[in-house]
Amino acid sequence: MPKTITVLHEKKIAQMIRHWPDGHALDWNAICIGAQDVLEWDKPPTRQALDKKPSIKVAYKARKEQIKAEHRKQSGMPKPRSTLEAMKRISRLQEENDLLRTELSKMAEVANRLIYNATIAGLSRERLMAPLPTIHEPSPRQYT
Repeated sequence: MPKTITVLHEKKIAQMIRHWPDGHALDWNAICIGAQDVLEWDKPPTRQALDKKPSIKVAYKARKEQIKAEHRKQSGMPKPRSTLEAMKRISRLQEENDLLRTELSKMAEVANRLIYNATIAGLSRERLMAPLPTIHEPSPRQYT
């Protein structure tokens, strides 16, 4: 009696593919070997047997595209030439981040002060949050 891949097996294999680790190559041979553990078979299933299952095929294509997109994203990032350069860059970015957090905190304090003082002066919250008026600049033809 030939072995069959059940719907439950199909779902487990598709889930295995969706959670495939980034550091490992995603190819059909590796999937077949991984599917052998899921199926609890003595031998791995063939690529053709797995490729016939739509959910496995879709999971493979989606994960493959996700890995490619991540690779494109990482290849566009500038890479430091040395560990020291990377450490300096991290340090600089952390300092910049701290500076921006401090600036944001000061701006929030000013905004709260303005809202508080405006409320005391009798302006409602709706009036304070009203959009700015649009300014219609005259066209150049109006000056001639």
